[in-house]
Amino acid sequence: MQQEEDLSPDELTALLSSYMPEIPGYRVLRRIGKGGMSQVYLGVQESLDRQVAIKVMSPTALTDEISKQRFEHEARTIAKLEHPCIVGIHEVGRTRQGLLYYVLPYLAKGHLGQRDFTHDEPRAIEVLRSLLSALEYAHARGIVHRDVKAENVLFDNADRPLLTDFGIALSKRDATRITTAGLAVGSGGYMAPEQARGEVVDGRADLYSVGVLAFELLTGKLPFQAADPLALALMHAQDPVPRLPADKKHWQPFIDRAMAKSPDNRYRNAQQMLGALNQLAEGKPSAPLVDPGKLKAFAERWWKPVLASVSGAVLAAATIAWLMRDPAPAAAPESDFFTVEDAAPAVEPTPAEAAPVAATETTAPDAAPATPDAASEPP
Repeated sequence: MQQEEDLSPDELTALLSSYMPEIPGYRVLRRIGKGGMSQVYLGVQESLDRQVAIKVMSPTALTDEISKQRFEHEARTIAKLEHPCIVGIHEVGRTRQGLLYYVLPYLAKGHLGQRDFTHDEPRAIEVLRSLLSALEYAHARGIVHRDVKAENVLFDNADRPLLTDFGIALSKRDATRITTAGLAVGSGGYMAPEQARGEVVDGRADLYSVGVLAFELLTGKLPFQAADPLALALMHAQDPVPRLPADKKHWQPFIDRAMAKSPDNRYRNAQQMLGALNQLAEGKPSAPLVDPGKLKAFAERWWKPVLASVSGAVLAAATIAWLMRDPAPAAAPESDFFTVEDAAPAVEPTPAEAAPVAATETTAPDAAPATPDAASEPP
């Protein structure tokens, strides 16, 4: 086999598409996903005879120090998090070809976007509890996920929900800023207003996304939908939260507070939001945060500066994404701090994307981060 240093990046990518990496202690079965900066394989850990997902850095990243740092940062972030509701990491290392990799559980039971809990409130509450528990744990360690969405909630063999894909997570304790500040990162359908504007965010941006997810669990659809990412960002920034159906209206105060336009009007932290969720489960809904009519008037008064801020961030992200476009399918969007795969635009118009590495088989599409589109049974 020709040495990788003698091959061009394109030749290396083509080679890896047909060649199974050699990883000591693992039997690599087949590739189950790919993105701009990584390949994902289904493998078997020989010592324990268990199936695993192996995320391998693409050879094109060998000559890009920033890409290598991003890959390493994601592995380090996941390695810090040991929680029953977060997909963990088994091992980090290098293939025999010198490529960085890390090993995750292989979860083949699909993602939350493939489930329907619109008529099962107890199960929806159980999922939200698990997510808030996971976020409370991550936030306490200075890590903001920034991409909480249905496709990043996977189910293990016991059908328990687990949060995955910390590819664009932001760590307060990491002094290295790897990418350009001021760009919106995350998934457009779930993105908090301040996140869409490319501002510095904290854990309350994740809580906003959980509020979006709660609305989706209850109704089967996202609260705001638009084909254009700028229009979608503006809806999150200025439109009142849609009203729930009559049989779900007891949830409205909870979701209104979680999705408040200002972070200061949301739940202070995941623990407080979890307490409100428990009260709701006991039939004790919280008081309304604000009258929807007043919220609309406020939004209309401030829509111009929001428009200028959001459009600037989105246009900058779109320009950079076009200039750095890769003929290969795109992966995870850029992050202010670190990402794993950086070939995708910063804001996504729809929540349906490719598969997370710990779960399901996929090939990431051109404008989507590495998130699931279908579960697959292991061979």
